[in-house]
Amino acid sequence: MENNHKLTERCSARSHLASELLLRKAIGTRTVLLVLLCVNATIMLPGCGGGSSASTGPGAVTVIVQPANANLFLGQTQQFQASITGTANTSVAWSVNGVAGGNANVGTVSESGAYTAPGTLPSPASVTVTAVSQADPQASASASVTLQDNIVVSVAPNGVTVPTGGAQIFTAGISATGSPATGVTWTVNGIAGGNSTVGTIVPNGGDSALYTAPAAVPSPAAVNVTATSVADTSKSGNASVTIACTSTNSISPSSTSIALGQTRTFTASFCLAPGATIAWDVNGIAGGNPTVGTIVPNGAESALYAAPADIPGANPVTIHATAGSATASAIVTLTSSIGVVVSPSSASVPIAQRVSFVATITNASDTSALWSVNGIPNGSGIVGQICVPGSNPCAAPAAPISGSVDFLAPASVPATNPVTVTAASNADPSKSGSATVVITGPSGGIAVAVTPSYAFVSPSGAALSTQQFFATVTGSPDPNVTWSAQSAVTGQGCAGAACGLVDGNGLYTAPSAAPSPNAISVIATSEADSTKSASATASITSGPMIEIILPSSVMAGAVEGFPFEVEGLNFVPGSGSGASTILINGTARGTTCTTAESCATALNPSDVQSAATLTIQVQNPGSPGALSNPVPFIVVPFDVSEGVLSVTSTQPAATGINLIVTEPTTAAASAPIDVDLIGFLTGGNNCGIGESPLTVTRPSSGSTIVSLCIHGTGLDPSFAYTFTSPSGAPGGDIGVTAFAISGLFPNMIELDLQISSTTLPGLRALFITTPNSDRAASTGMLEVQ
Repeated sequence: MENNHKLTERCSARSHLASELLLRKAIGTRTVLLVLLCVNATIMLPGCGGGSSASTGPGAVTVIVQPANANLFLGQTQQFQASITGTANTSVAWSVNGVAGGNANVGTVSESGAYTAPGTLPSPASVTVTAVSQADPQASASASVTLQDNIVVSVAPNGVTVPTGGAQIFTAGISATGSPATGVTWTVNGIAGGNSTVGTIVPNGGDSALYTAPAAVPSPAAVNVTATSVADTSKSGNASVTIACTSTNSISPSSTSIALGQTRTFTASFCLAPGATIAWDVNGIAGGNPTVGTIVPNGAESALYAAPADIPGANPVTIHATAGSATASAIVTLTSSIGVVVSPSSASVPIAQRVSFVATITNASDTSALWSVNGIPNGSGIVGQICVPGSNPCAAPAAPISGSVDFLAPASVPATNPVTVTAASNADPSKSGSATVVITGPSGGIAVAVTPSYAFVSPSGAALSTQQFFATVTGSPDPNVTWSAQSAVTGQGCAGAACGLVDGNGLYTAPSAAPSPNAISVIATSEADSTKSASATASITSGPMIEIILPSSVMAGAVEGFPFEVEGLNFVPGSGSGASTILINGTARGTTCTTAESCATALNPSDVQSAATLTIQVQNPGSPGALSNPVPFIVVPFDVSEGVLSVTSTQPAATGINLIVTEPTTAAASAPIDVDLIGFLTGGNNCGIGESPLTVTRPSSGSTIVSLCIHGTGLDPSFAYTFTSPSGAPGGDIGVTAFAISGLFPNMIELDLQISSTTLPGLRALFITTPNSDRAASTGMLEVQ
């Protein structure tokens, strides 16, 4: 027995209960006991058999489960056996992880010990199957089950292309040993069910799902559709999907016609990346402008285009929508239903006389018109001219003009007679109206002309309530005329004395109040032929009136600003919003009115850079303030050439030439140029004032410097000072250098004259030229002997 006990200890220390039981019973031979002892001991060792437990004390119950370990794939079955000793009741109760009979998560075990692995892999991936003795619940034994799977998931189709907004069915394939759960869950780029950016996916029955591509191509354009096994979430399969844009870069409508001033919505079609925006332009101008029309976004992919008020020079226009590097365009043809009527539709006008025409423009917010005579913009001296109403001399409109214009007949009957006066809509120059004008002249008969053709007159009793008109009769030896005044509009306005009075010499006296309409014809009728007459138009105004502008004309190309003065009546003195304002082409300028008869502003070089006719008016404060008569300000082309009439004792007469005299800018009362005294400058800056002309003597040889002092208004050493030659032609044989003189009178200039033996003798005139090419002259100032 001692040897047997030692053997038992060597078999297993854990089997002491079994060996103790066998020894205690001492059944059979020693050899048999040894074999049984070894068998029982071996059962408890790994790989030998099952596990066991027993209650303690005499007659203890022992439970053994075989096999003690098992490795199973999901859904597989393993039969376990329970052996009971120590009791006649050999029945047991089976459980898995302490759950009687197990469950779907850890697997199930039958009453007979058949264990079935779950369809999904639990965590941890091992479970314990236990048998508990029914006779003694304290006696039990367990077996360990390791769960595993070899699941492989595939998704088909793979590498497909789906259009934006399109759909694709994907199917998951699962291969595995055993019977794992076959369900899958679906994600797009790791997002359960996907989203609007990468696309969405929903189950479609069985192991398939429906994928719907997003409305816009994502970035990047390829996404992954993934099916993940519900049996083992670490096992999944992928399919790559490329999202392609099926839309073409376009704008709807791609071409259309829009009337002036109307609006239209345009929609762009792009495959926009998330967050991308569309930029809109018209003819390459971001947002457009009033000339070509404006466009503003009114949605993610739409914009509202507003047509301009006028047909642009380039028609149609192009609308662009740009998203990143993609661009789409639409063509817009601008149309109009504008109507233009010129009234009167026909007229007969004597040479050098005027008639008024009115352009009525319908279906347009811009009611201004461009006028022409026989196709010539604003006409010409040959076919007749278009004048700003009331301008005298005739001033052509500098811009499209609304309402009426004056037509001034040419000085002689043109070769093409009648002529056509046309008003074209500024909004749509293709729409126009015309009037026919017959020019009558003295050939074969009498003609009468009245000047001025237009005048503004104050009501009687006020200053400037009279206007002198002159009549010229041609084609008759009798120059006499009969004067009368009547309303310029037949059937309307004044009658009799209410139109004013004209005496036999053409002096018109205004009535006490203006008629309505405010237009009075002052008529001169030939006494030789009462059917021949001419008229001028007078308007009565108690508002501001312009009599004189200083200067009235300038030469183009000034490099310095200069003062500009308006003289007249009924101005409101002061400055700012409470005083009168000078308007230049309708634009208000900063103005100071020192009195009710004088207002001044400044003209800038930019105002007179090129030849033009500017319209000058004065507007009194108020809303709207009263406007004066319009007066033209002429900017003539730049020309510094000089014309000379030369006479000699042998040729005392010269043929006359036509001179265009431009009034210098320095004619403004605030900035004149003149010379009031001259003299010789001697040492110590002494100016010896002398009488004109100063006499200088040429040296017999070489040259000498003669210093003069001159004093006047507005003189400056930066001006150019030159002397004419004795013949009156521009000089060149006397060099002149100007300097400022300090310590003497203000505006006194030193002129150093270089006189040589070759300087011609004779009288000289001094010309002073400003940087603006304005000139003043001091005649007979110098004599060279």
